[in-house]
Amino acid sequence: MVKMTKLWLFLNVLFSIAWPEGWAEKVLGTETEEFDFDGLPGAQHEFKIEVGAGREECFYQKIVAGGKLHISFEVLNGGDRKLELRVYSPTVNMIGHVDLREMGGFESEIADTGPYAICLDNSMSRMASKLVYVFLVTYVEEEWSRYRQEIEDVELTVSNFSASIQTVQESVKETLVHQAQSRMHIIKDWYLITGNNTYIQRWSICQCIVVMMCSGIQVYFVRRLFRGTNVTPTSKPRA
Repeated sequence: MVKMTKLWLFLNVLFSIAWPEGWAEKVLGTETEEFDFDGLPGAQHEFKIEVGAGREECFYQKIVAGGKLHISFEVLNGGDRKLELRVYSPTVNMIGHVDLREMGGFESEIADTGPYAICLDNSMSRMASKLVYVFLVTYVEEEWSRYRQEIEDVELTVSNFSASIQTVQESVKETLVHQAQSRMHIIKDWYLITGNNTYIQRWSICQCIVVMMCSGIQVYFVRRLFRGTNVTPTSKPRA
């Protein structure tokens, strides 16, 4: 079983050397071999896998030199709930091993760039398959620190932008309040002017009527003062 596993790993390494572009991925539109497809300086995977009875299941993760690898597992169901974990480097050398147990983990610094094989071995159990939960994290500490700093800078920029937007909103709110007060003053002044105009028009009309009546009465009485008759009361001509 170990010989077959090493042979399979060797074939996968040859495949990666023959087609190196197959390992490159595009991150934010740029093809790179140092980052995963998530655009992060590393990779994080968690999944459940069923390892058949008497079988060994392997999966592969590309890791760059200088990175760190952490993998942990727990057998959720099946038989005695125990299996082995083995980790192989791109040169098919075993760099990590966890004996038969229900749960365990492995952590190591990576020296060589390439595809690392993580194998779950259930060959000791001939009758029962195992359901296994796997959690895998790979990252480059320097790149991760730089990425975190960039995220913090972006958050700071967004925070400053949010503060500026808040200030603009408050200014706009004050402007709207001022405009509303101005409109209320304008409406008040309009009603005042309209009322004064109506009052002046009516009062002017009344004054004009009084003046016209006074003029008519004066003319009537003045004419009456100068009015004289040409005959006497006995209807004789006045001398």
